[in-house]
Amino acid sequence: MSDDETSHLSNLSDGAGCTEIWEHLSEQRAAAEAEAESESETQGDAETDGADGAESAEATDSDEESAEQDAAAEVPCP
Repeated sequence: MSDDETSHLSNLSDGAGCTEIWEHLSEQRAAAEAEAESESETQGDAETDGADGAESAEATDSDEESAEQDAAAEVPCP
């Protein structure tokens, strides 16, 4: 595997299990979402007519996250 494929796991210790990996990826995702939300709020202050689209995007993100969690729950840990 190339470094690009595993770089998102570089902060994990060797032998980390499913739970540690899941928590690590969830923390990274939450940080990225918070950063994106912060940036969109900054841009949203300049735009006044984008509120409906933002709510729709949040619902889609939530649906995608739920589907991702369901799929991960079906994968057995070694």
